[in-house]
Amino acid sequence: MNCIIILIVKLIFLIQSYEMDTKSILSLEQRSGPKYRRLFDAIESSIRLGVLPKGARLPPVRTLAHQLKITPGTVARAYQLATDEGLLAATVGRGTYVRSRDRSLPDIPSNHVAMPASSNKLNFRNAHTPDIGQSDLINEITHEMLREKNFDFAQYFPGREMESCIAEAVDWLGAHGVKTTHDDIVLTHGAHNAVLVAMSATLQGRTPTIATTELVYPGFRQAAHINRAKMLGVASDAHGMIPDALEEACLRARPQVLLVSSNVHNPTCVHTPLERRQQIAEIAQRFDLHIIEDDVYGVMASENVPGYQELCPERTWYATSLSKSFAAGLRLGFLVCPPGEGPRGVKIMQGMSLNVSGLLVSVTEKLFATGSINDFTHRIRAENAARLEIARSLLMNYKITAQSGINFIWVEAQGMPSHSEFALQCERQGILIASGDNFTLPQSQPPNAFRLTLSGAPDYETLRAGLTKLNALAIQTDSGVLT
Repeated sequence: MNCIIILIVKLIFLIQSYEMDTKSILSLEQRSGPKYRRLFDAIESSIRLGVLPKGARLPPVRTLAHQLKITPGTVARAYQLATDEGLLAATVGRGTYVRSRDRSLPDIPSNHVAMPASSNKLNFRNAHTPDIGQSDLINEITHEMLREKNFDFAQYFPGREMESCIAEAVDWLGAHGVKTTHDDIVLTHGAHNAVLVAMSATLQGRTPTIATTELVYPGFRQAAHINRAKMLGVASDAHGMIPDALEEACLRARPQVLLVSSNVHNPTCVHTPLERRQQIAEIAQRFDLHIIEDDVYGVMASENVPGYQELCPERTWYATSLSKSFAAGLRLGFLVCPPGEGPRGVKIMQGMSLNVSGLLVSVTEKLFATGSINDFTHRIRAENAARLEIARSLLMNYKITAQSGINFIWVEAQGMPSHSEFALQCERQGILIASGDNFTLPQSQPPNAFRLTLSGAPDYETLRAGLTKLNALAIQTDSGVLT
């Protein structure tokens, strides 16, 4: 019996003993190639022949590797390939399953963090700005503009208002160290949309690869999935992505794009220093990587050092918005394209949604022109810093990573129940947190940590009460000790 048949028989036997009652007889022609490809072929054939039916759960990577006497990396690579090809679905905490073989549309990874929160729970999960009066200001300006200006909503938005807003955005970005020109900036529906446009501009092939950190904002996983791209997790430390790990990933998987958040990483709050950025920029140039720099929190960051848009502008797509520095509901973002690539970005944005809202652009231009955005940014940064001090005073037993002025913190808790179990305990007590598995790539191990958004409480009293309850929940765990 040849090697592939042995693998198939062992796979079917293991799945039978692990979860299923499989009666189908498998017969396949001989195949060749590396072990991960042979295992993928076995999985694909088993699904096609009905041996693995819809919904069948496959064994964990290490279990299957032990049974087949191959490395876990080989199994993981086969599983990942089968997932990329739409044969399997992998969900952190649930395992790997056979997807439907019908013609239904493919699943899109859920964005657990951005889901609407229940009104009767304290929402420390969703990362939005504290409301210190900007909502009233936006409403006032919008009503004033509608009274004074007759918007022709029957027609498409004229370009002159767009030009004025872009000019204001170029000045605003320049004041924060991002030098660009009118021709290289694209207005988008927030930074998430800007990242999606950048991915569409840079990714090629059937299943392109994006290198990023092992923990990443869930919305970017959605954007990658929409672009049929797989995300490759690269190890990080207290200073961000590790250059040697990135170089190894480039040699092994040949990614096309590097996705980074160097000023404020979401969810860990890590800030990457200049020397580390320079090392990563050199690797990107050597391996010809496009860089998508998500800097939605950059305006609020504690430190202001040159980003990739300055270090290697010829390959960097810089995405930001006003959602974290002014108002989350003001869905206007900015994509700074590499020199000369602005028209490409505009075409992609037009293909997605033709353009952004004319009313939204006009309101934003007014906010820029009056200086309101800069004024509120300073006030919001101060509000976030005050809330951080409250958190530090009440959560002294936790290891907290934070930046003054940022509206969330990263909380590590060794010795506590698993991330998901603790999140469920908190929810039962009326507190919503974003556990580590929300941000973890499928093939990575979720950390025993969670993200806490301090702007979720409407006032200081509610914030203190929620953090006190959260601290009490942690003390009630089996270990009783947090580090």
